[in-house]
Amino acid sequence: MKQSVAMRVWNILYPVFIYYVVTIAAIAILDLFLPETTDSKLFRQLLTSFAALPFLYSFYRQDVSARDPKEVKKWNFRTVGIIFVTGGCFAIAWNNLLGLIHIAEYSRAYKQVETTFYTGRMILEVIALCVVIPVVEELLYRGIVYGRLKDWLGCRTAIVASAVIFGLVHMNLVQFVYAAVFGLLLAYFAEVSGNLSGPVAAHAAANLTSVLRAETGVFGWMDGRTDRVIAGMVLLFGIAGVGVFSLRRKR
Repeated sequence: MKQSVAMRVWNILYPVFIYYVVTIAAIAILDLFLPETTDSKLFRQLLTSFAALPFLYSFYRQDVSARDPKEVKKWNFRTVGIIFVTGGCFAIAWNNLLGLIHIAEYSRAYKQVETTFYTGRMILEVIALCVVIPVVEELLYRGIVYGRLKDWLGCRTAIVASAVIFGLVHMNLVQFVYAAVFGLLLAYFAEVSGNLSGPVAAHAAANLTSVLRAETGVFGWMDGRTDRVIAGMVLLFGIAGVGVFSLRRKR
């Protein structure tokens, strides 16, 4: 039976709505015994991500079982490694570029997000931002949303549409621009890897670079002086470009 456009749009978006409903319900429960403070925000985010995981995994498994099993490829650790490096390099370079145009100054909401995620407790940040949240968000936005868009509109249109949705759900200017552009790359990585290992690896790498930048001085050589920021940006965009090119040839 042919579905209407409205029904197709609903099928793509309702998992996102369910994700936020579960998140809001989990937060309401947490308020009873773990009130929100500056120190507890990220831990609460971690717990709400765990709460949403079973629902998202169920939707994803249903979608996969309804498609040709040949569409889902086995993990290729070499490909995942290239994607990890490529995603991390692109994330740092893209952050540098956004920093140069001072886009963060136009978004108060983004500054609030920074205080939520970067608490100074690095182990918690790594577990939440570099492991759990990438898995949950990639299940939703690449596994379900992108997968259903691709079934309907084809690969190229789905890549763009899923990236726009990924940007919009972040609900602030900085993260919209950052996530929408990075979302294009994440959807491409889903195509290259043939499963969620690619986008999860790139998402984890991007978040890891943000954690290291916020909590350590490992990227300090790029901070402060504009010439160093630009040099680092060009170098890392170049590495990311080589990574994308090698993945394209492999595909």
